[in-house]
Amino acid sequence: MTEHKDIQNPENYKPEDYAELERKLFSPLTASSELKDICMTLAHLPSKEAQEMLRIFGESERADEVEWLECAVDEGQFHYISPQNEEERRDFLALKVMQELENEIVDLEVKHDGLRLEFEKKDIEHEAVKILVEKGEIGPELDSALHACKIHTQTKMKDVADQISVKEKIFRQIKKSISTERYKNINLMDIRNIHMD
Repeated sequence: MTEHKDIQNPENYKPEDYAELERKLFSPLTASSELKDICMTLAHLPSKEAQEMLRIFGESERADEVEWLECAVDEGQFHYISPQNEEERRDFLALKVMQELENEIVDLEVKHDGLRLEFEKKDIEHEAVKILVEKGEIGPELDSALHACKIHTQTKMKDVADQISVKEKIFRQIKKSISTERYKNINLMDIRNIHMD
């Protein structure tokens, strides 16, 4: 069994250290036990280089030799993304707010699509009613009612579109405010299961 490691300090790893880990990780001569030790180190090294190395190794022919590699990749990602100080904690919280806004925007877009479909159906019905009114086959009351219904739906669509626009602006502004480099282009899906204390 590979010995568990404490979280490593990325400042203790220089480019040559990463190069040596990479050389050993992808060498066909490296023993399985050493591969496991390297993967354990990388899983506990919160740096972009370490996580990228683990990800690439996960696609290699020897990845099966490390039975718990998938867990190591997940753990490495967790340590890499987790905030390490107050500034990062604020930025991480900003990511969580962006995630909530993204969900709200999707919900509003679904609502907007539903309203547009409702409007298009009423529009088809209204066109038929207008023809029937012109022919004198029905009275103008239904024409007026459908026209009012379409205007009401258009108003609701505009209101929802305005809400989407505001939330998108807030989302972009929060994104601009993030100063932690590794958080700037993060996929919000990657933080879904990481919770604040």
